[in-house]
Amino acid sequence: MADTPEQRLTVLNELDPRVNAVGYRLALSNVALCPDTGPVTGLLLHAESQYSDYLRPAARARWALDGDLPGIAAIAPDSPAAKAGLQIGDLLLSVNATPFAPGEQGRPAAFEGLAANIARLDAALAAGEVRLVVRRNGLEREFTLSAVTACAYLFQVDPSTELNARADGKRVFVATAMAVFAETDDDLAVILGHEMAHNVLEHREFFDERGVARSILGNYGNSPWELVQAEREADRVGLYLMARAGYDPARGPVFMRALAERSPGLRYAQWGHPSAGARARAQQITVEEIRRKRASGQPLTPF
Repeated sequence: MADTPEQRLTVLNELDPRVNAVGYRLALSNVALCPDTGPVTGLLLHAESQYSDYLRPAARARWALDGDLPGIAAIAPDSPAAKAGLQIGDLLLSVNATPFAPGEQGRPAAFEGLAANIARLDAALAAGEVRLVVRRNGLEREFTLSAVTACAYLFQVDPSTELNARADGKRVFVATAMAVFAETDDDLAVILGHEMAHNVLEHREFFDERGVARSILGNYGNSPWELVQAEREADRVGLYLMARAGYDPARGPVFMRALAERSPGLRYAQWGHPSAGARARAQQITVEEIRRKRASGQPLTPF
């Protein structure tokens, strides 16, 4: 069990590339279905300021991070960032000669500073190819980076021992425990595809507009039937998203049953969630639907 800062960061080091690679494929392959699209490079960026006081010193030492400056935590294979020659551990200093903001030292953990720098990078990429200055092993180097248009969702590992994942309309989070439980990339695509489907279907916006109180995706408020329907929709669309990205949708019902074996409470209907058995049976119907469409040459569109 990871119980020291260094051990926890080692786990993140192992999971970040997997989650980023699967997320990149999902985002790139489903751009035609996403309501929000934008420039995507295959980079997963992090910053010293997003880590808790417990993890921050170890994160700074491991990756030479500095405040809000974006550091490269992972690079998706065959992505623009990989082709540009960028490497994990590079620290981004400027884009098109405009420095990224380092922020103030010693603040409580927050994502906003890094998010502002990511937005600055995205804005530059939206106009075309950019020049990046990065710090690598203490030396500054310049790279040229372009982007591809894809679904504009960030995929992140959320340090947690709980078997869960969530989405907030813009990002997809998977807990470390859940990412570890997903032994194959197909299984990981089941999780990320489901949560990405919530964003594609704009479930968060739907419930926000209705003024329904919610704390996390999947627990919107006091309308269990609508929550159940949202979960069913995300299960179905999520399998399409992973199939379009080249992953095996047949892993959906298999993974759901395995998850219920690990967490027996999922065998029963929860507030706003069908039972694992009901979800697996519905997923199997979707798997057969996808197979029929493939066999007849129909496009893999869930709508």
